[in-house]
Amino acid sequence: MSDRDDARALQFIRAFGRTGTTFQALGRALRHWFDGARGVVAYFDTGSAWVAAGEPIAARDDSIPVAETFIDAARAHGRRVCFFATEGILASSPRFRRIQIGEQPVWDPARWSDDVGAHRSLREQLRRARAKSVTVRRLESQEYSGSARTPLDRLIARWHASRSMAAMHFLVDVAPFDNADDRQLWIAERHGTVVALLSIAPVPARGGWLFEHLLRDPHAPNGTAELLVDATMRALDRDGVRWVTLGLAPLSGAVNGWLRLVRRVSRALFNFVGLAAFKRKLRPHGWEPIYLAFPREQHGVVAMFDALRAFAGGSLWRFGVASVVRGPLLLLQALSWLLVPWTLAMALAPSAGWFPHPAVHIAWVLFDLVLLGALVALRRMRGHARVADQWYMARAIAIAVTFDAALTLIEALLWNAPRTHTIRDVLMLVIACIGPWLAAVVLWGAARRLQVLVGDKP
Repeated sequence: MSDRDDARALQFIRAFGRTGTTFQALGRALRHWFDGARGVVAYFDTGSAWVAAGEPIAARDDSIPVAETFIDAARAHGRRVCFFATEGILASSPRFRRIQIGEQPVWDPARWSDDVGAHRSLREQLRRARAKSVTVRRLESQEYSGSARTPLDRLIARWHASRSMAAMHFLVDVAPFDNADDRQLWIAERHGTVVALLSIAPVPARGGWLFEHLLRDPHAPNGTAELLVDATMRALDRDGVRWVTLGLAPLSGAVNGWLRLVRRVSRALFNFVGLAAFKRKLRPHGWEPIYLAFPREQHGVVAMFDALRAFAGGSLWRFGVASVVRGPLLLLQALSWLLVPWTLAMALAPSAGWFPHPAVHIAWVLFDLVLLGALVALRRMRGHARVADQWYMARAIAIAVTFDAALTLIEALLWNAPRTHTIRDVLMLVIACIGPWLAAVVLWGAARRLQVLVGDKP
């Protein structure tokens, strides 16, 4: 049966949960499929596939039978199946194939203190954070709600605003206050302001913990994330915990050739290399391969596509549009590049037939040259200028481009449209009208994200 029953799923989690994705079976976007008393599979329904969140949560000997029954149930509903972020147990069944999609670092907290003492670079990061008056503490349960939670919600909003892509779902929903009785929440503060949050979730069958969400304010001092991990590791060591993971480092490790290519070309949207490097900097005691498992008769590319749809919330198209309207840096760079040939083409175009007067022609060319310079300046301000200055610049450019888009449309309707006769002319006119409006959407998206970051800074 397909259902959502957190209380029943939690019973299986506490009895059999042994992988890093175990507690994430309670994620908001997931459904639960129960195989009687044997186990549960948490999954996302994309409309064409059931994408399981890790392996079935069941006794080890029951994992493969539960997975195989899950496949049959999905096919009865006309769905494909894949299991995202498995640790390899399904590979022993002839019904499954697998693709390595990354690896997860693991630690024994009992060794953490010695490791810190042996690595100068890690000690230096901790020193920097302490020198900037950053302190760490575990949150009390009463701070999970009401006005006490407001600084945490503000931090989460600022963290989201610093991301180029729209919020993802499935296993990466940022909802640290859900099922908070089982989680631990740790925060880093500076002068009374929350600058980082770490949410950790239990892995009961291993007696361990997943460091689930590590959210750092964009203006937090260097070393803040490391200091937060350090304090939590030491506390878990005092509690006798002997297994911790920071979760999947996607596309890290011995992934195949086309996934290595994705890792390389997607850096402008998501820095897979940087994420793995941060986890490696914390000196893990081992790396465990993580797989995408799927029925043997399915193609691996199809299974990967299904998994991507789960992270996108079902529709890659909607996710792409949501990311575009956020004004990511990659699109701001693309606007700069596209404006060069467009300005050149406009400068070389004959005034007669396209512009009411030669002076109008010259004015448009000069405007595009100024706009190009402003976009280049905005790109160069990233990481150097104050966020407030970046916001003022982005907003000014967005206002100018919106004015440009409106004026272009008016000129096109009143002057160009009555004089347009060929398909080529119509196409040029459509591009001239649509381009500025799309650019305005991207620029306003960037300005809105920067406005969130302009708020109360630590």
